[in-house]
Amino acid sequence: MSGSELVVIASPGLSAGFALAGVQVIQAADARDASRTLERLVDEPSTGVVIIDEPLYRELPEEQRRGFTRSATPVVIPVPGPDWTAESTAHEYIVEILRRAIGYRVRLQ
Repeated sequence: MSGSELVVIASPGLSAGFALAGVQVIQAADARDASRTLERLVDEPSTGVVIIDEPLYRELPEEQRRGFTRSATPVVIPVPGPDWTAESTAHEYIVEILRRAIGYRVRLQ
């Protein structure tokens, strides 16, 4: 993915934090906006990784979500907002992202 870009699709409430980090952010008011944006980004060869607000991702059409799990690029990563009551599953999540990116399941210790 040399030269690939990172793009964030987020609701207006979350976009400011990503923008402050210097990441390209595209605001989506709803899942329909997010879906159109994702379709456009898939056609851009420079798009390598797309981080998307998890509530928007969950509302995407099932067929579109399935397509992203089967394709190597762009890697679409739904990111949940903070949930202070849930136990973290970050380890398993990272392992799955690595498996998709390199095609092999790694073991993190």
